[in-house]
Amino acid sequence: MLLLFILLIGMGVLAYFKTPLGSTINSIIGIGGGGNTDSTVNDTTLPVITFPANPTVSVTSASVFWHTDEFSSTQVEYGISATYGTLQPPTPQDDPSTGESLGVIDHSVVLTGLQPDTTYHYKVKSKDKAGNIAISGDKTFTTLASEPTE
Repeated sequence: MLLLFILLIGMGVLAYFKTPLGSTINSIIGIGGGGNTDSTVNDTTLPVITFPANPTVSVTSASVFWHTDEFSSTQVEYGISATYGTLQPPTPQDDPSTGESLGVIDHSVVLTGLQPDTTYHYKVKSKDKAGNIAISGDKTFTTLASEPTE
């Protein structure tokens, strides 16, 4: 009985000081803070997307760059109209919501196999750890004309 009393006092001290073990004990015995302390559970804020530069284009490729205010995934949807049709990469790269990556803040995607002298529509997508997906508005770029053959 004395051992149980000492153990309970020790658990209370750990919970009081909110050490990681104390937080775990808190959640097990239901003491304290009134809910889950995982900050991603209540995160409903989308990543903020900014474009520090226009895409770098060539005859058959374009490199798209953007920045987010928090770690998030990287993906571009593009096509010759605002209905897009192609995702690059096909699965979001560096997706922190999977637990396999921390995500990135500076994003870059190279689009290849494009047609010369063609206007493409694109939008970028970034998903944060909580699964909030930010999607930019429609943007465009035009690939360079074919180089003349001599």
